[in-house]
Amino acid sequence: GAAEPTVQATLTVPKLEVRLPAAAGATATAGPIVLSGLRAELAGSLAQSTLSLKGEATEGSRKFVLDTKASGGLERADQWHAALASLRLQASDSTLPDSGPWVLDLSQAVHATVRSVPGATPRLEVEASAASATLKGPAPGTVRIDWQPLKFSSSGTDTRRAVRLQSKGRLQGLPMAWAEALGGADTLNRAGFSGDLLFDGDWDIDAGDTLRAHASLTRQSGDLRVQAGEAALVTRITSHGTGAASEITMNAAGPGASTPAGLRRAELKVDAEGNTVRANLAWDSERAGEIRVEASTQVQQRGGGWLWPEDAPIAGHVTAKMPNLGVWSILAPPGWRVGGTLQADATLSGNRAEPRWNGTLGADQLAVRALVDGLDLRNGRLRATLEGTRVEINEFSLEGGTGGQARIPGQGGNLSTTASEAAKGGGTLTAHGELGWGPAPAPGSSASGIRMSVQAQLNALRVLVRSDRQLTLSGQLQAGLDNGQFTVHGKLVTDRAVIILPDDTAPSLGSDVVVRSAALDRERAEKAERDAQAARTEQARAHTAKPPDIAVQFDLGRDFAVQGRGVTTRLEGQLDIRSTSLEGMPRVTGEVRTVSGQYRAYGQQLTIETGVARFNGPVDNPQLDILAIRPNISQRAGVAITGTAQSPRVRLYSEPQLSDQETLSWLVLGRASASGGGESVLLQQAALALLGNLGQGGTGGGLASRFGLDEIGFKGPGSGGDVRDSSLTVGKRLAQNFYITYERSLGNTLGSLFIFYDLTRRLTLRAQAGQTSAIDLIYTVQFD
Repeated sequence: GAAEPTVQATLTVPKLEVRLPAAAGATATAGPIVLSGLRAELAGSLAQSTLSLKGEATEGSRKFVLDTKASGGLERADQWHAALASLRLQASDSTLPDSGPWVLDLSQAVHATVRSVPGATPRLEVEASAASATLKGPAPGTVRIDWQPLKFSSSGTDTRRAVRLQSKGRLQGLPMAWAEALGGADTLNRAGFSGDLLFDGDWDIDAGDTLRAHASLTRQSGDLRVQAGEAALVTRITSHGTGAASEITMNAAGPGASTPAGLRRAELKVDAEGNTVRANLAWDSERAGEIRVEASTQVQQRGGGWLWPEDAPIAGHVTAKMPNLGVWSILAPPGWRVGGTLQADATLSGNRAEPRWNGTLGADQLAVRALVDGLDLRNGRLRATLEGTRVEINEFSLEGGTGGQARIPGQGGNLSTTASEAAKGGGTLTAHGELGWGPAPAPGSSASGIRMSVQAQLNALRVLVRSDRQLTLSGQLQAGLDNGQFTVHGKLVTDRAVIILPDDTAPSLGSDVVVRSAALDRERAEKAERDAQAARTEQARAHTAKPPDIAVQFDLGRDFAVQGRGVTTRLEGQLDIRSTSLEGMPRVTGEVRTVSGQYRAYGQQLTIETGVARFNGPVDNPQLDILAIRPNISQRAGVAITGTAQSPRVRLYSEPQLSDQETLSWLVLGRASASGGGESVLLQQAALALLGNLGQGGTGGGLASRFGLDEIGFKGPGSGGDVRDSSLTVGKRLAQNFYITYERSLGNTLGSLFIFYDLTRRLTLRAQAGQTSAIDLIYTVQFD
């Protein structure tokens, strides 16, 4: 008719749940999309109409809020125009704690024209006007986006389509802190990086039959801070000795606990002309070093798009200078520190599937420290050459740390002194070898495409320098990786070791204690899901994995001293460590023997006559054969330990064999038990209580050790004697075959001094001075 028809409609949706079908190959159906509070108003005609839309949409933990107004109409049969007057879009995710919404606001109306051009090859053309918008994120900051008129056209058929896009614009004030909101679990802040960096960017794209594009991202202001280096603060380091847990607590990254990089320039540029794409990266900072990267490659146009084929040629040049590697210590394990300088100069060639590198890599003053673990390596040097698909390690060296003053003195302790060790220095580690890589392996193959062959030489290298744990090693190792199998062969010898074990371990909850917590339950459930996923992935490739080939001979040397849990001894022996399976602990075979060992039990310092640990399987469960005897008494009495380390059997030992009561009397009191008399029984119980319960860790050695002695004991009266005839004895071993004892009677004012000197295994010289002086030569014959 003469009048153009018009329409006015309003749609209100209080709530609508939409379930979309699962994608092809998906194992689970996608969650529903819930629309709520949706209101749409449409008014006008085909030539000119307006649309207003408000509402919320929720999908799982994500929520979207939209508020927009638009207008448009059909100008002629082949042309349609539209105008977006206002747009506000909010997006949030409830799984991200303390995270606000993303908010996009249109600052200027956008006008667009869509036309269809008929002909032999129909073409669709879209033109949009210049406009601007602002974007706010969960972290403080606002990004302004400005773009110039945009043009888009598409022509051809589905099998052969030509697309052209023309766009130009810029953005200002992009905060680095937004990476925290986009990074998920592996965010920059959790990795130890923070800062107030702001970036500016721009783009200029004209992609059609030929490609012409430019994009850049440049630092505007601010700096990067790293939780490492000289400004990193360690709140607490606690160590409970060998075999017990250690903990390290570090402050969170922040202005007061991190190192500023001193960033002067950070810029990334990507340019494309025709089929060639070039990229340039420039990083210049005072403390985090300087990096320059130039790279180029080629792309191909296929099916109306651009692809980067695997055989595309690549070329590039990389230079790097790192004056202080300590700034990047955060990339090392917790509690570790690295230091030194690094220089690299390399060129890149080849293609995408097989890149080739040529150049040099060098580092000086390398240092690795781990305070809790006791690792301290310094004065390192690296010289490497890059040749195609391999890296030749021409020179690599490290020196051991200076160490502390740790030394186990006395019989069974260290043979060397701290002064002699300090004069030797920390030793050296030298290595050379190569690392290579090749094309990606075929699916299902056990090969990784990476090859490695490294030979290392240790020369009195002081590996551990803790006050309770020091270790110096010499020897050689060969490590390799070929066809997916890792190999380690070699032989190591201990030059000196100091291992001081704690008498007490950290307390733990009993097996009958159950802790319930919603947070812990959720954490355990998430960990179980991750472990299950990892297990499924590992199972899928388990048939292609090769077990490692580890064969290392370990010689404990002549100065491997251990002290703790009542034991002071040196260890000697050789162990053969092998592993040929993907799971389980390495298999250890060999024998470890005690040398000049002492064992404190029942308040006495016992001599370890036989101490052997035989390994034939897991390293944590050797067979034990230990016999500790109390010296300087006429009866052989002591303690025997057999069984395994995880299930030891401890019993009293005597030769000739006596009852446990008699053996205990000889072991504790140094004489036979009294045949009668309440005073003797009372004295024996008092001795057991004093010597057995006053010690630390239940060893009975606490009272004597506090006075620097080896023995504090009671000598009771003989059969039918008076308790006043009892005496108190104290003893100290000055050498392996030299022992001195002082005896003071409870009923007399004078005491006696005894000196025992073992001339041979059977012949002992005993001297006595006091109320009675004498010299005895004692010859001992043992028989059943």
